[in-house]
Amino acid sequence: MPTKRTPRHRNIKRRISPEAIEAFRAGDYAALHRILGLRPWEMSPLPSEVTPLGCNPDHLPNARVTLFDQSFEQAVDLQRALMEAAR
Repeated sequence: MPTKRTPRHRNIKRRISPEAIEAFRAGDYAALHRILGLRPWEMSPLPSEVTPLGCNPDHLPNARVTLFDQSFEQAVDLQRALMEAAR
C-alpha cells in the first residue's frame, strides 16, 4: 500500500499564535521554542538583549557553520513577525 511521505526539507510555516505573542512579550525562551515548534539547536527569535541565544538583526553571525548560526534568517523573520503581531 503506498504512503504519502512528507519531504525532509519542506518549508515549515510557523503560526504566530496569541500564546507565542505572550511568550515573546514575557521573554520566555522555553515557552516560545515549544509554542513555535523550534528545535533546540535553532536560534531564538527573542532579542539578544533578552537572552544570549536570541538574535540581533543588526549583527550577522561571523561564520555560519553551526546549525545555530544557520537558523539566523529564520529567527530574524520570526522576530519581525512577532514584533509586528505584538503591536
